[in-house]
This record gives sequence, C-alpha cells and structure tokens, in this order.
Amino acid sequence: MSIVSEVELIEFDHTVVHGYDRMGEPLSAATSRTTRRFGVRIRTDEGAVGEYVVLWSAPPYAIGQVKAMAASLVGRDVHDREAIWDSFNGGFAKTDRIGAGALDIALWDVAGKLAGLGVSQLLGRFRDRLPAYVSTVGGGHGLGTLATADSYRDFADECARRGVPGFKIHGRSAGTAQDEIEIFGVTAEGSAGRSDIMTDPGKSLPTLAAALKLGRFCDEVGAFWWEDPMRGDAPLAHRILRERVRTPLLITEFVRGLELRTALALDGATDFLRADPELDLGITGVMKTAHAAEALGLDLEVHAAGPAQRHCMAAIRNTNYYELGLLDPTTGNPLLPNVFADTYTDDLSAAGPDGCVGIPPGPGLGVTYAWDRIATLNADHTTFH
Repeated sequence: MSIVSEVELIEFDHTVVHGYDRMGEPLSAATSRTTRRFGVRIRTDEGAVGEYVVLWSAPPYAIGQVKAMAASLVGRDVHDREAIWDSFNGGFAKTDRIGAGALDIALWDVAGKLAGLGVSQLLGRFRDRLPAYVSTVGGGHGLGTLATADSYRDFADECARRGVPGFKIHGRSAGTAQDEIEIFGVTAEGSAGRSDIMTDPGKSLPTLAAALKLGRFCDEVGAFWWEDPMRGDAPLAHRILRERVRTPLLITEFVRGLELRTALALDGATDFLRADPELDLGITGVMKTAHAAEALGLDLEVHAAGPAQRHCMAAIRNTNYYELGLLDPTTGNPLLPNVFADTYTDDLSAAGPDGCVGIPPGPGLGVTYAWDRIATLNADHTTFH
C-alpha cells in the first residue's frame, strides 16, 4: 500500500499576449490576458510525489472542484484509482467534474514512479511513436500571425514538407460557412495531398444548413474528419450531418460523461469519439471512453496536447493522431504555459522526421515541472492533510 498523506494545490497566473507582427514580435498595441491555471502534487506516506499541471482544458472554475475533491484523497491508497474515480464520478455528478482530471493524472504519475514505469506501460503500451497532426491556433484571435488565407496555405505547406502527416485548422471564427470554406480550401492547396486535413469550427456555425454547406466542401477536398461544426450536440441534427456528408464527423469534446458520449455514438450522432484527460476525469476516464469506442468499432481521438495525452494515445489501438497544438508558424505554441523544467515541448520541433512525437521517458508521466518558476507567477498554495 502507498497512502496519500497530503494533496497540494498550486494556483498561478498565466499571461497570453495578443497581437504579433509577421516576425512573431508583439505589436506596440499588443494586449495581454491573464488567467489562473493550477497544478497538483500528491504526496504519499512513503515520500513519493505525483504531479500534474493543467495545460489547456481545465478552466479556472475547476479549481473549486479540486478543492472540494482533494481532501477525500487523504488516507486513500494511490492504487485504488478505480474506486477513487467512481467516487468522483458519482459524488460530483451535479457538476461537470472537470476538477477530477488533474487529480487522477497525478495519481497515475505517482503510481508509475512507485513502479519505476511510464504511465503508458502501466496502461499497456500499444505504440511508442504517435503520428501527429498540427492543430492551428485560431486565426484572427491575435495569438499569432495566422490571419490571412495565404498564411494558412503557407503553414500547411511547411508542415507537409516537414513530413507531419496531418493538419487541422481552427479558422478565423467568423461563424460563417463561407469563411471556414475559404480557409479550408487554401489549406487543402497548401497540403497538396501530402497530409490529411481536418477542420474544427469549434461549434461556431449557428445553423444546420451552414454545417451542411461546410460538410459538402469537406467531401470535395477529401477531409480526414470534420469536428464540432455546429452549436449544441443534438443527436438528430448530427445524424443528418452523418447521413448527408461522407467525411467522418468527430464530436463529444464538449460532452461530459462517459455515458452521454457513448449514447451519442449509439444514437448515430458521430463517427469518432473525443476524450480529454483534463476534462474527462483523467487518464482513467479517457481509457474508459477508448474502450467503449473500441467495443463499438469506433475510433477515439484524444483531445489536446500534453504528457497525459501522449501516454493515453500510446495505450490506445483505435486512434489515429496526436493533436500537436495549438500552433502558429511564427509564435510556436502561444497558449502553452511555461511549466516544464526539462526538454518537453509541444511545438513543431516535437515532431520527428517520421512525423511522430515520442512518449516522455522515465517513470510516471516522464516530465519534470519547474515548480520554482511557477512559484514566481503570483502563486497560491493550498494543502490538504
């Protein structure tokens, strides 16, 4: 047994600059936005420490959920992850349960460290190289230099020349099918059949008719998938999309709960399923969704980039691509907080000549966090004994 003796929550500021020139330098009129991020450290009675810092998907209000959940871990065996997952899933069913993700990931990290194995080895590794697709930062948000059609075309060409096998756009978020079609069309030109292409409007299209218009264009350019095209997750509307568009449809990034995601698949509302360790009750939750998808003969695509995502994908057979993002050709990965003390990165340099990213080496998640640096970012510490 290895008993949780303490859970520490570390909140810190993460500042993102909006407004860059073509060289990737902040404009004189650049603005910044600061949000609160957080990390957790789980210590055991044997002195082992499990760690995780959220990167993308857990919004600030998840902090309150972590505080509500953390104390219940004290005194539990770190290997009782299924029982802990079940208590979070049931006990916080009236919330979105996002706060459970970081805690579950940290439990997997400490279990790996205790065993001297990487998380993907504990899960049962299927692969050690992960085919990647570049997932762009949304053009028009001022986070980088993707703003014009030409910039998307050139970036798709650059990534294809580097051998990255997939490229997905987040467009200018104008909320019109024509705007998405314009950017996706030039992306197809830049890719020139050398890489799979995908589009993700992020639910920006307001009507079924607009989504159908984009879907027909996806068929024309031979898209690998199209993702979250329209508002909501209504099964009927998405069944219509699947019936009238040949390109595989990927939804459920915005759907919480294993049962609801699986029900949408059973109802014929999606071709692939999505899951995210930060959003969907951790690594445990992602693997449950992956196995549910496998039982239905469907693919499970892991959402977002990070060490937890890499270990999950390494242990999943029925998956296609690692989401290397969110990237800009000049600013790299402008949204990623600088929390690592080692060489871990999720920019374009992470993809090797084979177009794949690797699994972080070492036990647990295999990464080292820069806690001293994080402590300088207006950090607050809360400890649960």
